[in-house]
Amino acid sequence: MKIFRNVALRSALAILIPATAAWAGELNKNYFGATKPGAWAEFMLVSPDGTKADYVYERGADSEGRPTVQLRVKILAGPGKDTKSKTGYVLPRGFDFEREGLNYGRFAEKMTMDYNGSEMAVDEKTLEVIKQQTKNFRGGLTFEASENISGRPRDRYAYSIKIDGPSPSQETGHIWLDPIVPFGMAKQVGRITDSAGKVTCDYEMHLTDMGLNQVVAEASAPPVQAKTPLPPAAPAQVSLAEGYKAGRVGMEIEVVAGSAGRKLKLSLVNKTEAKLTVNVPAGEMQFEADSPVDKLKIATAKAVQMAIEGGEKSEPIMVEQRNVRGITEGHCSLSVYEGTTPLFSGSVTIGNLPK
Repeated sequence: MKIFRNVALRSALAILIPATAAWAGELNKNYFGATKPGAWAEFMLVSPDGTKADYVYERGADSEGRPTVQLRVKILAGPGKDTKSKTGYVLPRGFDFEREGLNYGRFAEKMTMDYNGSEMAVDEKTLEVIKQQTKNFRGGLTFEASENISGRPRDRYAYSIKIDGPSPSQETGHIWLDPIVPFGMAKQVGRITDSAGKVTCDYEMHLTDMGLNQVVAEASAPPVQAKTPLPPAAPAQVSLAEGYKAGRVGMEIEVVAGSAGRKLKLSLVNKTEAKLTVNVPAGEMQFEADSPVDKLKIATAKAVQMAIEGGEKSEPIMVEQRNVRGITEGHCSLSVYEGTTPLFSGSVTIGNLPK
């Protein structure tokens, strides 16, 4: 039985890795408003080698506050014809689909696999291997145009990403996104090459159907409660360092033209729903950030206090960048997800700063 389970696992991985949570990056809008409990989307994958497969993504009911996703795959033609698989994902409590909906597989805390009727829980070590090989589109997407597909305007993004793992590869292609589609995607065309540049896979996925599992949706709906008017609360106050580290305050940064990165325009983003007052002290501050920035060291000439409405951003202030190497060109957004994971989006050049 052990041999069968290992063979089944390898076969399931071969089917799932090309499409498991394959999308994330810098997006122009929220494409995941339709990805509510019960929402599902069905896709057809085709490849020049004769592969044809049906993919169904569905968001299930939350499990103790943790979103769940199920992926069902049936190979219709080509290698593995008539095989079926089902994979379940349990995501972190409070997972934000708007930020990482295209990349949910990299955040999976638990995973189960059902391959041709044999169900198994994926152990932690194997789960980490799968997550390592899951595509990460952060920093790899470029918006190109909005175009009409199947009677709807859909946003086309180009991408080029590296895929980690025992056999590293490169993938390039295009993806079309639509906010009314569960899981955001309406179409994807991709090409995968190995480390030597040899094409190992061409494929296309396109939306064939979508809908809502009413049973799951109704069971997941919060109970309707009468709202009791509350007196307006005083706005919360937080320092920039505390707010950023806790994930309550994000930063939008733009290099001042002609400064070679020494001067930056800094806007603060209130990541909460309530009004927030952010205190920016005078002097030097340092922030942990995601690659390619890694560490941001800035200095302000005088203390500033900013009151920012929920979900809004402040007017920019001028700060001096104090890193030896830092952002010399471009603009980006920095934030911390759930107080633990630094996030970066944007397009910047990193280099030595002028003295």
